[in-house]
Amino acid sequence: MRIVIAVATANGALRSFLAKQRPNVVPQGTVQKGYFAERQARFFVQLQAIDEKVSADSLGAWLRRIANPADALILLIDKDSRHLVQSYEDAYFIAEIPEYPGSVMQNQVSATLAPIIRHFGNFCRLFDSQKNQKVFLLPLDIFKAVELKRLRDRLTIFKMEVGLAEDVEAIISQINERARPKRQKRFKRVYFVDDRPLWYHFGLEQHARAENGAPPHAEHCWHTSCFRFGRRFDCQRHFNVDDDSNPTKVYGSFVTCHGETFEASGQSHLNVFPNGFI
Repeated sequence: MRIVIAVATANGALRSFLAKQRPNVVPQGTVQKGYFAERQARFFVQLQAIDEKVSADSLGAWLRRIANPADALILLIDKDSRHLVQSYEDAYFIAEIPEYPGSVMQNQVSATLAPIIRHFGNFCRLFDSQKNQKVFLLPLDIFKAVELKRLRDRLTIFKMEVGLAEDVEAIISQINERARPKRQKRFKRVYFVDDRPLWYHFGLEQHARAENGAPPHAEHCWHTSCFRFGRRFDCQRHFNVDDDSNPTKVYGSFVTCHGETFEASGQSHLNVFPNGFI
């Protein structure tokens, strides 16, 4: 398992320290046993300087280069620059870098990384379950459910609060209560049903992938098409979305991956990718 720890900071002393200590940056006590030891995880530290010239898109281009060969990505960024990666919150496991007073940083860096890596490991263990993964990959801006919003908030805004694994498991259990077959007996599949209501089945077919070329897509569309909360997923799978009528017909407005609105006007079904591409 290849895990990239991406550090974007204006702190030159911190970048210099991390560049010199790359092989020793990850606290060994955090990864020598447990999830990351089981997965034979290898960690790679990548650095990016932040100044007034850095934009959300330039950070995205850097992230794309270093994420492309990765199975997982943790992004650490200065608090003052967190707004630059707002569009990537759903894709990566993002945390803020605290201020480091003084010149001796080893203990301070370890104290920062250890809880982040532990929380990420707890999430990864849940993500590895195929059953859970269907929930994690629901299209966040399309599937209408307050439980999914809570899951999104817990794994973005509130990821570093205590009890992450327990809270995420509880929310997943609530979302699983929305899973059921259709009323008509010829439909054997189990679907997730949102508040519209529409019915979502995570298909096994791999005949397409989410488009991400610019224009019309934004830089973040690539990232959200293959990473969710820090973990890479199969970008060729999508949800088949329809209703409970016979024949099925889909109506409504849907916010796609880069904020455009897709109007469904009675199609038999929609192919909806996890990042919202239709």
